Amino acid sequence: MLAPAGLSPDVSSSRPMLKKLVQRTLITLGVVVNLVFLGINLRPDRPHLARHRSFKLLLRADPARAKWIADNELGEFEAANDVKLEVISVHSFEDVLDVLEAEKQKPTGLLLATIDSELSDELRGKGALRPIADGMAPLELADAVEQYLPEAIAHSRGPDHKLWFIPRRAEVDVAVYLGPAVEDVYLHWEQDRGAITAALAEVNRTGLPRDYAFEKDPNGWNSYDLFVAAWYWAHHPAPWSDSKTELAPRAALRTGDNDDALHDLFSAFYRHGFTDADIGKTDVPAVIDALQWEGLFRKHHLLAAACEAPDGIDSDGVNNLFKARKLAWIPINQEDSLWLHGGAQRGAERGITRAHELGWAMLPTGASLELANGKPARIGRTFSVARIQLWAVPVHASDPKLAFALASFLTQRGLQQRETEAQGLLPIRQDLRADYSILFRLSWMQRILAASYHQLANGSGQLPPRVAAEELDVLYQKLRARVVYARPQVAPVTFAAVQAAVQETTRGK
Repeated sequence: MLAPAGLSPDVSSSRPMLKKLVQRTLITLGVVVNLVFLGINLRPDRPHLARHRSFKLLLRADPARAKWIADNELGEFEAANDVKLEVISVHSFEDVLDVLEAEKQKPTGLLLATIDSELSDELRGKGALRPIADGMAPLELADAVEQYLPEAIAHSRGPDHKLWFIPRRAEVDVAVYLGPAVEDVYLHWEQDRGAITAALAEVNRTGLPRDYAFEKDPNGWNSYDLFVAAWYWAHHPAPWSDSKTELAPRAALRTGDNDDALHDLFSAFYRHGFTDADIGKTDVPAVIDALQWEGLFRKHHLLAAACEAPDGIDSDGVNNLFKARKLAWIPINQEDSLWLHGGAQRGAERGITRAHELGWAMLPTGASLELANGKPARIGRTFSVARIQLWAVPVHASDPKLAFALASFLTQRGLQQRETEAQGLLPIRQDLRADYSILFRLSWMQRILAASYHQLANGSGQLPPRVAAEELDVLYQKLRARVVYARPQVAPVTFAAVQAAVQETTRGK
C-alpha cells in the first residue's frame, strides 16, 4: 500500500504509536491527579501535602491554662504553617530553667519557651538560648521594638544590645481592697485616733504625723494610712464581711520562704528608698524602716494570723482568705485579680461574692516611722517588683524564623486582648496600653489595668540579677524572719532596736 502523498513510509507508520504514547501519558497524569485529590480529601487540613513538622512549646502554666492556650490560640498558626505544636507546661520558672538546660544537652524539638526576665541572664550565660533576632529581618526587628512597652523591651535585650527575646506579658503587684471597708475606715477611724497615736508613740515618741488626715483613695495611701486602716479593721466588727461580728485582722502580706513573700519584702524596701546600689546591704535606713513597720504590724496583730505562722503564707493562701471576704486589703497581681473577681468568660470559676465592691490601687508610698519636725523623716515612693515574661528561643531550635513567627503571632493585638480577658495577663503591647479603656468593655477589668499601668509607670522594677546569683534572696528572707517574726512580740520596735537586731542577725548570717 502506498503512503499518502508527501509522507514517507516511516512517518506514516509512527503516527499510531505516537497517539498511543500521548494517550498513555494523559491517563498516567490523570491517575496522579486523582491520587493527589484523594490525598487532599483524606487530609483537607493540609491541601498542599508538604512535609508535616512537629515542635514543642514550653509554658510556665498550670494544666488548665496551658490547655486553654492550646485550644484557643495555636490552631490558626498550626494550619497556616503546617506544623503541630505540643504544649508542655511546668509549675515554675525554675522548672523552665531545668527543661532548657536539658534541651541544650539533648534537643527534643523545643521551638519556643516562656522564661522569666529574672532568669534571662542565667540562661544566656549557660548557653541555653539563642537570640530571637537570629530569625528576624531588619524591618521585623524595628517593628517589634515599636510594638511593645519600652519597659518590656529593655528586659528583652542582652548586654550586646541585641534583641534576645520577644515580650510575652507583664506582671506587677497592686493593692486590691474592698470599697465598703475603706469607706468604713474613712468615716469612723477618728474614734481610734487616741489608741493609734499611743501605739505609734511607743516607737517614734509622737504618734501620727502633724496634720495627718486619712486618705480616702487608696491610690494616695502611704505607710500611715495602711496602718490606720489595718488598726481600725482589727479592732471593730466588719459589716462588709461575711463574718460581721468577728474581730480579726483584715490586711495581709505574703510571708515566709516563697517568691511572693520575697517580692513583698523587696517592694517594701524600694518603697522606703532602697536602690539597686543598696543590694547586699542590710544596715541602711530603707531596710530598717520596712522591717520596723512590719514589726509594728506584728506587735499589734494587724496582719492575718497566717502571716505570723512559721511557714508564712503565699499568694494562694492570701487570695483564698480575701475571696472568702476575710480580708479587706492585700497585694495582688493581674492573674490573681481575675481569679478573685471571677473572670470575664462564660464558664469561668465563680469569684468573690459582691465582686462589684472590689477596687484596685497602687501600693502605698513608703514613709518612715521616725519623724522630723512632725513629718516623716524619710518619704519614699510607691513601688512593686515587676516580672516580665519573655518568649525565648532554645539554642538548638531548628527553625529560628518559625520561632519568631510564633512569638509574633501569640503577641498580636487580638490574641493579647483575648488572653487578658481569659487569663488575666497584663498586656505588653503599646496599642493595648493606649486604648485599654476602650478595648476592654468591663469596668472592673479597666480598673485592674489602670492600677497596673499606673504602678508600672510610677514605681516598678526588676530585681537585679545579683539577688539570685549571690543568693541574697536567702539573706533578706532570713533577716525578715529573725528580726520581725523570731524576736519576742514584746520586744521594742523602735528604729534603734530594729537596727540593732538587723546588725546582730547580719553578723550571725
